[in-house]
Amino acid sequence: MTIAQSEIKGVQDVSALFPGSGQGAQYRYDWALFADWCSALAASALPADPLALASFLGEHPAAQSTQRRRVAAINWVHNASGYPTPGSARVIRQVLSARAGRRDDLSRAARGALLTLPTVGWPQGLFGRRDALILVLNCIVGISATEVGDLQRSDVTYDGNIVTVGAGHAVELHPLEDDPQCCPVAIYLRWARLQAFFDRYPSNRVLARSLASAHEIADDTVESYGKLPGLREGQDGPLLPSFDQWGHFAAQRRDRRGVSGKSVTTIVTAHLTGAASASHTRSDPKDRPAEVEVEQEVSSPWVYGSENGVDCASLGPETLTEQYEAAIARKYADVRALGDLAEAFEDIDRKADAILSRTEELLAQMGMA
Repeated sequence: MTIAQSEIKGVQDVSALFPGSGQGAQYRYDWALFADWCSALAASALPADPLALASFLGEHPAAQSTQRRRVAAINWVHNASGYPTPGSARVIRQVLSARAGRRDDLSRAARGALLTLPTVGWPQGLFGRRDALILVLNCIVGISATEVGDLQRSDVTYDGNIVTVGAGHAVELHPLEDDPQCCPVAIYLRWARLQAFFDRYPSNRVLARSLASAHEIADDTVESYGKLPGLREGQDGPLLPSFDQWGHFAAQRRDRRGVSGKSVTTIVTAHLTGAASASHTRSDPKDRPAEVEVEQEVSSPWVYGSENGVDCASLGPETLTEQYEAAIARKYADVRALGDLAEAFEDIDRKADAILSRTEELLAQMGMA
């Protein structure tokens, strides 16, 4: 047996839990399988996390009767050791409820952040409208950061009342006419109309004038829920594109993706923590605001004119160029190495929810409530 003796409450040897005959003896093999699996993953077998049990069942598919016996064995060992049983639909449901509660907290925080985002002015109105839609899709609807960036304009449709997010999500956004600042339909329309305006007048100068003359959204604002113009050929593209800190749209990528999942996570985090507020209150380029969008951010390695004690003024142009390019290459190597972590953790979280949901259904079907 691979489980440490110290993990067994009040029992000196794991084998002592299992009698020589009877029901408990039948559970020896099933428990050993689970304990060895936990040991291989450096997870605690006793007490076991309900998510660990759900993952174990997911990675060891078997007939329902076999799965029932495995769960019964794991529960039996926990009972015999004085620990709560992890294998019941009720416990799994409680875990799912707790995770849903955390998502509810995130949704409430996002609604608070929406109240601070500008919808007028340049370029803060541009960022504010886009980021508001990002908060709705990622924090309130629950679409992952990577999938938010993958959405195309044609993936989202509006019938004059309801906004439908397609691309496999099948999500409907309904209007909240008494809350124009947080209404998901109004937030989508503000951004979609801005994109439609840019289709017709592809000029940042014209777009800046339009946003500068627009009216800020307030509690008593009466929103227009009229239909949008249809997309013409060649107008489809990322729903949420990247642009630099001055509002200039980035060239469309070959894969037609918009903001990366990493950037979506950065934007959301900045708004929820209040770190993005300064970047949306300046419009004069002389102020050089630090924009939330970080995909195109490139910082000079020499902040005060020297690096590692070397006076840059004493170096020749070719040497400076070589050192600068080498530093930038190192920066991008670091970004590539670490940039996918947020997306990876988000993917793990989605899979955990799916595993828990399937296990809860399985246990309910087996009558293990």
